[in-house]
Amino acid sequence: MTYRALLLLATLLLISCDTTVGSARILIAEYRQFDSDAVHAIFEDQSKLTLIPAEAPPGTSSVDALTSDLADLALLENSTPFVEGLRTVLPVFESVLHILARDDLEPEDLGNPLNGADFYVANRSAAGIRFIELVTHRMGLTPDQYTISEAFDPGTTDIIVYFGPIDPSNTPWATPGYSLVSLDNELNPQGKFYKEGIGYTAPNMKPKTIPALTYDLPGNETDIATVAVDTLLIARKDVSEASIYELTRTFLEQKPRFTAIAPHLFAGINESFDPLDLSFPLHRGARAYFERDNPGFIERYAETINMLVYVSFLLISASLAFARWRERTKKDRIDVFYTRIMDIRQDASRSVTERLGELDTLEQEAFDLLVKERLSANESFRIFTDLLATARSELNRD
Repeated sequence: MTYRALLLLATLLLISCDTTVGSARILIAEYRQFDSDAVHAIFEDQSKLTLIPAEAPPGTSSVDALTSDLADLALLENSTPFVEGLRTVLPVFESVLHILARDDLEPEDLGNPLNGADFYVANRSAAGIRFIELVTHRMGLTPDQYTISEAFDPGTTDIIVYFGPIDPSNTPWATPGYSLVSLDNELNPQGKFYKEGIGYTAPNMKPKTIPALTYDLPGNETDIATVAVDTLLIARKDVSEASIYELTRTFLEQKPRFTAIAPHLFAGINESFDPLDLSFPLHRGARAYFERDNPGFIERYAETINMLVYVSFLLISASLAFARWRERTKKDRIDVFYTRIMDIRQDASRSVTERLGELDTLEQEAFDLLVKERLSANESFRIFTDLLATARSELNRD
């Protein structure tokens, strides 16, 4: 009884470990596009999960914060290569590449204008760094021929790279003295590649156009050719299933409240996406929420289960019938031996020696059948051996 109680207690403890909804640390980007206090307020009012800002050093990338256990949640572009231990919660918004070049930038080599350039990637965006590596590689540059700085320096930074949603009302990443640049400008001989071939080299990136006059910024007087990629809400794999389930539920069920805060971010949140298109597999908590209305295992396979039960019943019935038939056959076979013993006992026309010899032969035949499992070592066989011993005893007295 004590063992069962301990086993039940252990089981309950194991279950409770993954059903507790507490708090989660979320990395807030430097150039965030929403009011984090308003988002936290929605979670406080409408969710069992509490979001708290992650305490990470300034300039920490999303990947570093997650893999170093500095944060439980962070935003990460879908072009980021897979990292072990990270899982997707859901796609949140589309990030668009914004490139700003210093107005007084005069490349020494017009044939290769990025040679010696100093880049600043806002929010240490993985997609931004990946894009710089792609562009410079296609231009034949090696990593020692350009610089990616961790901080913006007005006197040194040549190009600002920012991946984020199109939001004309919120441009903290734009700096006076810098202008937006289109990928098809005259200094980029490979402009057509970013319109047509980017997806072949950078998975999940796609061509995008920022319409003219979208931003009240220099450089947007005309259309800007650029690229875009979906931004995912990423969680560490070891965050509890219950916490991520609650996080997913809150974002989807409270979408109108989030959209009122930042429509450019949250208006596109929905359940209609293909998990196979994600760089990171779904977290088990998110998957549990998305599959909440799916029929259970028994419901999905009810007909198959019924068929298996029916077939199993037929097989069991057939097996029992075969076993009974086999036992009857063995019983009928032992009955023949009974009859033969009685015939030998009553045959006075032959000598005792002949009949004893025939009983020996009969005994050997019966034991051979027993070894071959054509007779059963049961009560019927014991009766046979007793009858055989009685017949021998009677003949020996004669």
